[in-house]
Amino acid sequence: MAIGGDDSKVPSVDAASSFMLQYGQFEAAHRQQLESLGLPKPLWQVLFKKLSGDVFDIGGFVVFGSNDDSGSASQNLTEHTLCLSQDKLDAMSNVFLIDHAWTTTIDRAASELDSSPGLLERMETLTGIFEPQEKMPLMPNTGSLDAANEINVPVVVSQTGVSEDRARELLIKNGGDIIEAILEASAKPDENTSKQQSIQDQIMKQLGGGDGDEGSGGSASKPTEWRTRKYDCAQYALDSGSDKLDGIDIRIPVGYGVSTNDIKCNFSRRHIEVVVKDAAVLEGDLYADIAADEATWTLEEGTIVVSLVKKTAEYWPEALVGESHINQFVRNKHILRVLGDLWRYFQGYDYLAQNADQTVVKRTNWYIQDEVGLSIGHSDDPNVMCLPFLYLDPRGQMAPYSIMWPIKAIAKGDVLTRDFCPLWLKDANQRKGYLQSIFPGPTQFALDAFEAMRDSWVQTAKNAVRANLTSLSVPKHQIQRVFLQGVSPDTAKAIRDAGLELADSSGTADVVFDDVPHDGDKQSNQHPLNSIFFSTENTVMAFQSVVGAQEWLRPGYHLKTQINEFIGAALMDGSSWWMLSNDQTIPNVRPQTIITSSWAAAVRHADVGYTSALKCVPSAFSPDKIHFAEKIVLLTPDNGLYVWNKDTWIYYYLIQQNDNKPDPYQILPDEHKVPESVFVELLAANFGESVFEGFCKDAENIVSEVVRLMLGIDSSDGKNFGVFSFRFTFTKGDNDDIKPCLQQIRPVSVSERLATDTELVPSIVAALAGNADSKLWKQLKNEV
Repeated sequence: MAIGGDDSKVPSVDAASSFMLQYGQFEAAHRQQLESLGLPKPLWQVLFKKLSGDVFDIGGFVVFGSNDDSGSASQNLTEHTLCLSQDKLDAMSNVFLIDHAWTTTIDRAASELDSSPGLLERMETLTGIFEPQEKMPLMPNTGSLDAANEINVPVVVSQTGVSEDRARELLIKNGGDIIEAILEASAKPDENTSKQQSIQDQIMKQLGGGDGDEGSGGSASKPTEWRTRKYDCAQYALDSGSDKLDGIDIRIPVGYGVSTNDIKCNFSRRHIEVVVKDAAVLEGDLYADIAADEATWTLEEGTIVVSLVKKTAEYWPEALVGESHINQFVRNKHILRVLGDLWRYFQGYDYLAQNADQTVVKRTNWYIQDEVGLSIGHSDDPNVMCLPFLYLDPRGQMAPYSIMWPIKAIAKGDVLTRDFCPLWLKDANQRKGYLQSIFPGPTQFALDAFEAMRDSWVQTAKNAVRANLTSLSVPKHQIQRVFLQGVSPDTAKAIRDAGLELADSSGTADVVFDDVPHDGDKQSNQHPLNSIFFSTENTVMAFQSVVGAQEWLRPGYHLKTQINEFIGAALMDGSSWWMLSNDQTIPNVRPQTIITSSWAAAVRHADVGYTSALKCVPSAFSPDKIHFAEKIVLLTPDNGLYVWNKDTWIYYYLIQQNDNKPDPYQILPDEHKVPESVFVELLAANFGESVFEGFCKDAENIVSEVVRLMLGIDSSDGKNFGVFSFRFTFTKGDNDDIKPCLQQIRPVSVSERLATDTELVPSIVAALAGNADSKLWKQLKNEV
């Protein structure tokens, strides 16, 4: 079996030596990635040759077919299939490069669709979702174009006398522009331009507009800037001291690969033509005459800026005759529709990146393959493997590709197929749910799965067992020596001031903090519940399997084992938002948290390690933020439960807004801390003096309930203690009050939290020794 095709050229000794040196460097840099992808080792050198020469040779092996005549049982994203044109292609015999048409991130995708030349058009063609092309002048965003039209219907009727249906028709036709609608309703075929202008000026005055100044063409309340799908326009006064609109700029985005030598512009009295690399990017008749000899153009950061001087200073409602303006409100909604459908086509990969502050974060790129890659169909019994590969070239630049290789023998005419499901997804029922995000179909199976899980949660809640908390203090005994790693000087001083000693090693300590090697008989903060409260994902899964449905617990789903149930939950509540967490933890690497309202996007994030989808609600009193109240909790070996009484830590995340609603695709930013006193004043001003006190009381009840429920299944070992962080969101209760909802529990480490307050470590030791300070720790009982 030939590997990588026929290579009749025999390289020289020097060339072979150079090749092996370069290949050795390639293998060293990419070995881990190649092994994780499962590419057979005999194909590594073949891949290197093609990457080095940027060789896309798959066209010599395949042809496009049609879904209608392929006879294949595969499912396809496009109307094409990919069929083998050679006599045969043996398994593991070759590897091919496939290009990516677009690579983006979840938070940049919408803006790139809006601003990148030609991208939206290409994605529209792919999805079949096209933007309406009616002429749509800009209008203020009132929250809904239809609602704005209904508000303006009576105005058009009163000004023109037309019927409500005619007024509504004219408003829709003119994209909500009330002035244009009234003008068209009032127009007579024989009226000249000056008469029309006079009518327009009168309308402007009646609607509270400008003075109808002749030089500005009555444009005081008209947009002087607008967008079309191909260019942006701005008209202005050439003399900064004048209000006459005698200049207009047309900005045409062409991308950064264009130079001035590629551009040619032709101007005449009433016509414009802009050519880039022998292709016209803009051509048409202008709205009115210009001074052609004064027209200029420049190239500014990938955009051609054409500057025109009008023959007559007047307002232009359009730059080119017949152009369609973009209503940004309508366009934003359209882009989100396109982006929502693109989750069928997206594939992802994650990578590590360093921020400006030197912290390392795990990021995810989403890409759409070119037409060749998109034509590979899906099959549960595939004949090729196709996976993303990040190539680090000799210059140190990272280039993403997809690599495809046959895993079965393929005969001439056979359709190429891959498994669209992730490699780890084997369960047939869960595969059906995952594929629902790519090939939408009937969803009753998901609704049934959700209802079955919900019923089981209700039953579990009824049968949940609660352990008892001790109401007594720990018997008093002496603890003298403690061991901590990475302790700050201030904390070390506080420990010594409390009469304690810092041990040099865990072996000589009475109490050991954090997960460090120590003798088995040493007391440490490694309570058995630590393994349950390890991450958001495990917390959610552990809770809902043990405690069932609780009003204080935000529903969450495991994106590897509960895909159908999650889809059903999202379909039942179409307005829900989801916080996605990545459990593929790497030391000192911060994973990104995603917020989305798209269940399909959430399901596809399982491809790149996101395993938890937790229902998320913005703060009841601040829709552009998510606030958290954090309580620090101490659980002693004898089931004594204490909550830190000195402080409640308050944090918030800013939520990006789009048309007065949370953006449906965003990465959760860094959290901000709010002083408790400031936050309490904010709540008091909006909801009353006692609202925060009531919130904290409810939160303590939840802490007690959670610990009792969890101890009911995993009791204390009688030796170790636990220090936990409980985070609550602020939600609106049935009586419009503020209620806590449990969002996260995790063990607290010394390095992350205990050193932030120098009293915390000594006070924990005191509580463990039976001398809890009631000013710092409040003991919780079975009934708080």
